[in-house]
Amino acid sequence: MGIPQVVRASGAVAQEERYEGDLPVRSLERLREALASPDAVLQVRLQARSLGGYPQLSGTIGGRLPLLCRRCDKPYEWPLEMHLALRLVENEDQERALMQDADPYWVQDDQLPLREIVEDEVLLALPMLPRCETCENIVQAAPTPVVEVAAVRRENPFAALKERLKK
Repeated sequence: MGIPQVVRASGAVAQEERYEGDLPVRSLERLREALASPDAVLQVRLQARSLGGYPQLSGTIGGRLPLLCRRCDKPYEWPLEMHLALRLVENEDQERALMQDADPYWVQDDQLPLREIVEDEVLLALPMLPRCETCENIVQAAPTPVVEVAAVRRENPFAALKERLKK
């Protein structure tokens, strides 16, 4: 089965639904805008199930995403291989109970927007400052500059007031 836009969360968990397939980046507007080219494809595997009495969505997302190097301004392919493990919650009490053990995902109106979840997770995984391998090696090899901070003598504002009061 491919990756549907939205599924019923309770039904997917009860039937332990699996969703596998290629998801073109062109169909994910926010991710498409973050990449150097919209021609990438994500390989997605998801499974909804109950684990320890809690509904969960887990799986993997992979692919090679075209990013733009922020240092040399050239496109390069960034390998993505991530694991997804979300506990599905419906209220704050459930969220608080699971915060220590898992990443909660709020399910509203029994709707599980699979493509939106995939897009959100990939956007969170992208590097903040993408650099190609060449530029990354240059940055890591460069010595850390030592910055000497000269002691700046600042005049105490109350000292000036004290001088005025003396006069």
